[in-house]
Amino acid sequence: MNNTAPNNETEQPMALVTCSYRPDFSRCEVLCASVDQYVDREHHHTIVVPERDLPLFRPLQSHRRTIVAVQDILPANFFQLPGLKKWWLDSGLWPVRGWMMQQLTKLSADMLSDSEDILFLDSDIEFIRPFDRSRFNRDDTLRLHRKPGEGKDGVHLKWHHSAAELLGLTHRYFGSDYVAPLTTWRRSNLVALKAHIEAQTGKPWQTAVGRQLTISEYMLYGVFTEYVLGIDNGGHFACAEDLCHCLWFGEDTEQFLSELDYRRAPQAVLVQSNIGLEQHRVDALVRQIRSQLAAA
Repeated sequence: MNNTAPNNETEQPMALVTCSYRPDFSRCEVLCASVDQYVDREHHHTIVVPERDLPLFRPLQSHRRTIVAVQDILPANFFQLPGLKKWWLDSGLWPVRGWMMQQLTKLSADMLSDSEDILFLDSDIEFIRPFDRSRFNRDDTLRLHRKPGEGKDGVHLKWHHSAAELLGLTHRYFGSDYVAPLTTWRRSNLVALKAHIEAQTGKPWQTAVGRQLTISEYMLYGVFTEYVLGIDNGGHFACAEDLCHCLWFGEDTEQFLSELDYRRAPQAVLVQSNIGLEQHRVDALVRQIRSQLAAA
């Protein structure tokens, strides 16, 4: 366990937030073990799951980890369709996909903690080295993942347009991509974002967001922070560095290992949970990476 004290005595604990569900339980177990090993205990970890998955996830609860039901943080007028695990309905009987519900859940993260700094951890992330707060904070500012020139086509461009619609901005490509694992938000900005959406759309933010055909919560927050608040005014600093090394396709394992920069190692790795890579192979990859890190 890493018990290193924060570098700055004024630093407040981060809220660590994971949205998960039954199919990702084994991966989430591994994530929790890595959090317990590498992340200071002062940073509380909250896992949000559908209510019916609570019994499965409850054994992961501890003094530094809380398990919460999705239904406890979203309005009561959102309900899951019996027998259809991936579909919900809102108050207007509008169908909302499970993937979209995860976006709404992350956008409700301000209800989970009073901590100003929020760090999102996907279930298929695993920390590989002690948590370094200096890679997320500079003085009183928080890292905003921002990659200029990327995310200008395909579904990422659609996410730009959805963000523009919700924020009352002209539909366009906003110049950068804001989507990455280990994304960090400021709680006060998240509250302001949702108030802004309601002011622009005249609808509860959950309804306005949930009825989008496609959206990225990370793109939405990034565009709001840069083009409505301003990055400096929003208490962020922009950074394009990847803090999580990712494997998106199962056949790319050799490339995944060879492209990792061990001199400036990331904080974590992500092995996409739906690529069919068995857990013992994931474990072997991570062991190899940790061995290389120890030798570097």
